[in-house]
Amino acid sequence: MSELTAAPPVSNQARPAVGGTLVTMAWRNLWRVRRRTWLTASGVGFAVFFIVLHRSVAAGAFDMMIELATEQLSGHAQVQHAEYLEDPRIRYTVGGLAAVTETLTRHPAVVAVAPRGMGFALVSADAEAGETSFGAQVMGIDPAVEFATLGKEVLPGGRPLERTGEGLLGSVLARNLGAEVGGDIVVLGTEKEGGVAATAVTLVGLFSSGNPELDRSLMMVHFDDFSEAFGLHDEAHTIAVLTRDAGAARDFAAEVAPSLENAATAGTPRVHPWQEVQPELEQFVVMKLGGAYVIYVILVVILAFMVVNTCVMTVYERTAEFGMLKAIGMPPGAIFRMVQFEGLWMSVLGAALGLAVAAAVVAALSVQGIPLAAMLEGMEDMLGRLSLPDALVPVFDPVAALVATATMVVAVQLAVLVPAPRIWRLNAVEALRDEE
Repeated sequence: MSELTAAPPVSNQARPAVGGTLVTMAWRNLWRVRRRTWLTASGVGFAVFFIVLHRSVAAGAFDMMIELATEQLSGHAQVQHAEYLEDPRIRYTVGGLAAVTETLTRHPAVVAVAPRGMGFALVSADAEAGETSFGAQVMGIDPAVEFATLGKEVLPGGRPLERTGEGLLGSVLARNLGAEVGGDIVVLGTEKEGGVAATAVTLVGLFSSGNPELDRSLMMVHFDDFSEAFGLHDEAHTIAVLTRDAGAARDFAAEVAPSLENAATAGTPRVHPWQEVQPELEQFVVMKLGGAYVIYVILVVILAFMVVNTCVMTVYERTAEFGMLKAIGMPPGAIFRMVQFEGLWMSVLGAALGLAVAAAVVAALSVQGIPLAAMLEGMEDMLGRLSLPDALVPVFDPVAALVATATMVVAVQLAVLVPAPRIWRLNAVEALRDEE
């Protein structure tokens, strides 16, 4: 008897939909109820649009604020004696000023280098009511290389410091002294080696920084006059540096520090980025960003609840459909993944719309900027005094755009998990009976 070879039995088990099949089915399912899809996607798009636009405007405002604050006086970085920042004494100087300045100037990221002498002294002026004196911080600057806008934008009736024998006073300090432009100012202090430091200059101008503390306590004289009076020789207390990018100040400080240690002849130089010189400015920016992040989180949570509502409604409306899919052999995991892909498509679609609109709005605003003069109508004097620009230019932040998109995608995927137990517990027979 011959043996017959039986053909292998054909399995009637249905293959679960996987890979591209689920992705395609999810995309098609979105457009079965177009209005709901567009409303949900629009919610995601609005959240992305709001976050990106708000972050772009905030980035432009913070960049403007940092530039104004650093260019007004401090610079993007400062070279100081290692102990000067914590204890600003007259003897803590950086020697080898010429070599240090040359080393900084050769760096490709450096725009300007300004050596400064810093000391505390008694400042006197001959006023009509008699001679008056106040304690002040005296700063020696070199007008030929000084970039600080504080000493350049003087009040009407005066002019910036140009040569030796001249000085500038803060507006509040000048008022307290009763000093007027053209009068003589006498400075008495202690020089580096402990002797008497004395000099007399002619007041040529007044400045107003918008900071009352600074305006009542600061006086500027020529660096040569300061060096002669306070006993400095090829040294300075602070060497302020203006770079091409304030945001890269920490990297710049770390990069140039080793070369400056070799250039300095006295004192241990340390390079401080503006974040260390003006920690209150960095804290203000961080605080404002923290407040913005709270708003973003609230917006994402509200959106997540909206998507949860949509997903729950969708699962209940499609009970019969899911029952049929289970009846033909699709496992619950595949059905759930299909719903996940629907959420993914919806979030990506909404995020793409939000990014497109946000990018277009930021690009349009970047051409002319947001007019500060119109927003601060009646405060033109403040704009001029603080050297504020006429317009605020938003800066598109690609990192914020990516983070906002990723956050929305994750939020939608988490929202899809809420109706997941119903899909897993679904009974095919009962689900098919649900169809009317």
